[in-house]
Amino acid sequence: MPGEHNLYKISQSSSAGRRLLIGVLLLLFVGVIGATAWTLIRGHDDAIKAASEGDAGNVAVAAQNMPLGISAQPAAGATPEQMTNQMTDLEQRLTRISVAAQTASGYANRAEAIMVAFAARRAIDAGEPLGYLENQLRLLFGNAQPKAVLTIINAARDPVTTNKLRAGLEDVNVLIKKGDPTESWWSATMRTMGSLVVVRRAGTPPPDPEQRMARARRGVEAGQIEDAIKEIAALPTQPVVAQWLDQARRYNEAHRALDVIEAAAILEPRTTPVAPAPSGQAAAPAASALATPPAGASKP
Repeated sequence: MPGEHNLYKISQSSSAGRRLLIGVLLLLFVGVIGATAWTLIRGHDDAIKAASEGDAGNVAVAAQNMPLGISAQPAAGATPEQMTNQMTDLEQRLTRISVAAQTASGYANRAEAIMVAFAARRAIDAGEPLGYLENQLRLLFGNAQPKAVLTIINAARDPVTTNKLRAGLEDVNVLIKKGDPTESWWSATMRTMGSLVVVRRAGTPPPDPEQRMARARRGVEAGQIEDAIKEIAALPTQPVVAQWLDQARRYNEAHRALDVIEAAAILEPRTTPVAPAPSGQAAAPAASALATPPAGASKP
């Protein structure tokens, strides 16, 4: 039939148009995918290239910023005069560091010596043994003041304190009041009669034993042991008097020795500064030692 035949032709032409449209769309889709893939691959290559160039630039910058002390070669374009100035500056810095270190060491040693001297005085005044201070005294003052150190050590082994001197004065006072038991009655009578009338110059202290004892006590309380020794030495010779005089003299000698080492700790220099080298030859090995770490040293 003519109507059906026309409908068949129209159907065939519509199917062919749809197939053509689908083919064109597939080609466009494949083209878009290919273009996208090519763009991604090209961008990745450009990124790798840029990263490589950036790393090379960073390495170049790091090489330029590298400290001169690490490089074994001198700076490019440095003249001999500039190198000499750098070495001179380094030598001066090393000299200042050395002087500062020696000064700090001297202050520390002086402070230690003062502390040891004061601790030794406290031990002697308290009648306590020196202990470890004995070795410290020998170490710090043995070469400069050997006699003073030996006197202090001997005094600490047989200590004499102010309390002991006061007690000894009381024993001497008791002996003076009772008198010498070995003295004869005639000697005692003549001594008593001789003390009734005393002729002395104006302004001189009374020579009677009781007044001497009072002055000796005041001398001990005031720390004037030398004055107390003079007063007791004028009394009649007795074993108790001789014993007190021996103790007082040892006490006096020990404190004189303490005064000596205290003055040495404060006034005497503890270290001797080393004179700097006159030329840069002595500073060059030191500079290379600072720039080159020792063998086996751990690297940061």
